[in-house]
Amino acid sequence: MAQDVRTLLTEVDRPADDEDRWFKDIRIGDWFFLSLQGGPDQESIPRAMVGAMDYEAFEVSLQTVHGVISYGKWGVWEQLSALPWAARFHRETPLLMVAGEVPVAEVQRIYEDLLEFARTHPVP
Repeated sequence: MAQDVRTLLTEVDRPADDEDRWFKDIRIGDWFFLSLQGGPDQESIPRAMVGAMDYEAFEVSLQTVHGVISYGKWGVWEQLSALPWAARFHRETPLLMVAGEVPVAEVQRIYEDLLEFARTHPVP
């Protein structure tokens, strides 16, 4: 089992008066950016600004480092879409797949599956 993905979350710098909080994207090899977000404006549980370890579910976004995720040269969604968690996602743009209220255990599975994919598939 890989490291608990929540321990990789660090907050993006923000002004002291800014009420929005964002976690930095997690880069997975030369393949993916994985974004886990939680807060009042995200589809998370709870919908509040709490510590990364206090969320039961996150809003998850997935994109490739180099281009379009959903089709074409960099498109890998055809392969990832066969994984059990993929049904949660919808295509926000050709570059971005998004899922809301993804339970922590499933987020961990997504992270581990992406690590494995990046390890076993060379970047085109």
